[in-house]
Order: sequence, then C-alpha cells, then structure tokens
Amino acid sequence: MTGLLLGEMYPPSLAQQLRDAGHDAVAVLDIEVGLASKTDEDVLAWAARNNRCVVTENVADFLRLAHQGAGHAGLILVTRRRFPRTRSGLHRLGKALTDFLSTETPPGRDQILWLPDS
Repeated sequence: MTGLLLGEMYPPSLAQQLRDAGHDAVAVLDIEVGLASKTDEDVLAWAARNNRCVVTENVADFLRLAHQGAGHAGLILVTRRRFPRTRSGLHRLGKALTDFLSTETPPGRDQILWLPDS
C-alpha cells in the first residue's frame, strides 16, 4: 500500500489529521522525516524509495521532474485556489484527501492525478 508524503507547503498537523483518519501519511516538515529544506529532486527520490505518493501544489516543478523521467511513487496535484493554505482550506484539503483515500487507491508508480473536491 502506498503512503502519502505531504509537500513542504503543508503542516505536519495535516498529516496527523490523515493518520487520525486511518491513513498512512507524513509531511516533509515532520522532523523524523528529515526533508525540510531539501530540493524537489530529493523529496521525490525519498518518496519513491519509501513508496510514498507526493501530495503537492508545486505542480510546475514536480511535473517537470516527472516529464524529465524522474521515477516516483505517484503524484497527487493540488491547486492553492481550490485548497488555500488557510485553516478552512487545509481542513477542506484534509477532508478531500480522506474522502479520496476512502474510495480510491493513491496513484501508483509514475502515475499523476489531480485531487478532486470532496
């Protein structure tokens, strides 16, 4: 089963919210993950090695890496317009991810999808 790695724009509390809902999720900013301030390439490589699908709103950079052939364990793309990094926006994002993971499998190796609204 693929877990999630939340990009650096998301707080560890969002990963905790997902874990509380029974999902395997960590955040780049979780101290034990050790990815804070790492490059996008490093984040994508770590996620691939650890079988984690990256959830990110950094669409341009991660799509560029994927199109350049960087292997990954899946990408879930999010737009800041649909899920702003406000308290309510992060809550909606957590709900959308939880709803998605309750009915769907995260994208697999080298697959990319946009997170639908819940």
